[in-house]
Formats: sequence, C-alpha cells, structure tokens
Amino acid sequence: MNELIRFDQVSYRYPGGQDVLSDVSFSIAQGEMVYVTGPSGAGKTTLLRLIALLCRATRGQVVVMGQNLSVLKPRRIPEFRQRIGLVFQNFNLLYDRTVFDNVALPLVIRGYTYADIGRRVRAALDAVGLLGKERALPLTLSGGEQQRVGIARAIVTKPALILADEPTGNLDPEMALEVMRGFQRFNEAGVTVMIATHAIDLIEAIPQRNIHLEHGHVTDKRPTAASQLREHMHHGLG
Repeated sequence: MNELIRFDQVSYRYPGGQDVLSDVSFSIAQGEMVYVTGPSGAGKTTLLRLIALLCRATRGQVVVMGQNLSVLKPRRIPEFRQRIGLVFQNFNLLYDRTVFDNVALPLVIRGYTYADIGRRVRAALDAVGLLGKERALPLTLSGGEQQRVGIARAIVTKPALILADEPTGNLDPEMALEVMRGFQRFNEAGVTVMIATHAIDLIEAIPQRNIHLEHGHVTDKRPTAASQLREHMHHGLG
C-alpha cells in the first residue's frame, strides 16, 4: 500500500513550554482508518494540526502525501490543504448561511463553477443523509445534523484525507455512532480517515487501528473504560 502519512521522531513544543509530542513515529497507508486516542493533553489535537500544517513540528519529519512538511513553502500550504478535509468538534459552521452555503464554501473559495458547486454540494449532503436540508439554517438542525453538515463540507472537495478532531464530542451516543458509521463509509470508498477521539464505546463498536498517546508519546497501552469515565468527568460531559 502507498504510504500517505509518516511521522519520523516528531516533537512539538509550545514556545517556552514543554513538549506536547515527543519522538512520535508511525506511518499510515493510503486507505486506512485510524483512531488517535489518549487522555486530554496527550497531544491528539496537535498531531492532527501537524498533518494539516496548522502548526509545524519542532523536531523530526512529517511527510504527508509525498510532501515533506518541514520544507513546504508557505505559499504552497493552501494548495496542500486542499486535499485534506477537516472536521471539528464545535462544527465551525456559519450560522447566518444556509446548509447549502456552508457546504459550498470550500468550492467557492476554489473558484468552482456554479453548476459544479450545486452538483458537488448535493452529492456531499446526500452522502451524510441531509439532502432535504440544503435551504435550512444550521441553528434549526439538531447537533448531529450540524455535525453532518460539517462533515459534508469536509468531503465536498473529495479529499484524499479526512482529519476529525473529537467529531462526536458534543453528540448523544446514538448520533455519535451514526457519525462514526459515516466516516467508516467514506473510508470504504477509499478515503483515508484519522479521528482523534476518547469515545471508547465507538472504538469498540467500529474497531480500527489505534494510535494511542500518553504524555506526548505513542504507547502500546490501550484506552480503557475507566480512563474514559475520567475523561468524561474532565470534559464535563459525565
């Protein structure tokens, strides 16, 4: 299989702080679906941010889709990011725009024609089961539907890679499972998917490869239900 992502002894340190990630090494093949797990502060979000070049490694090499990110010039970053779909926990939707406009945004920015935008947006909404909602405003939708709008926006550009940061963190268990099944379907269609999550029940329901972080290191330990309970308390979701 083609290697899509490689971390080679990667460390990331906030200016003036300690390492959030230290000496992290792994590779992910094209077409894999991978969970990134670990307690709060273990570096899950930072790991995804490094892949999307929202921050740069302090030490080590990050190679994504054949690009060595440590030497990628700033003017090339937007073009690089076009092949990545990002999904956030807090949806990041524009609440004064319709569902259609929210999903269309990445295509508008890239200068697609009106007809192309319409076709692609409808296909993306269809893929997340929201075809009838294109004229709705996000605030009229449930949390699970809003998250699916965010996912439609991430996949509308047909990315090679989806990065999702706690995409089910604000959802009830049933909606959360539905969203995870959606990611599984995209993965079955050939998209590489990386999901940072502490939802152990979902990981057990849809087993995939797991990269587990503790104190900024990749470890062979696995998340447990007990640690998940602590996480929920920590996040105030318990």
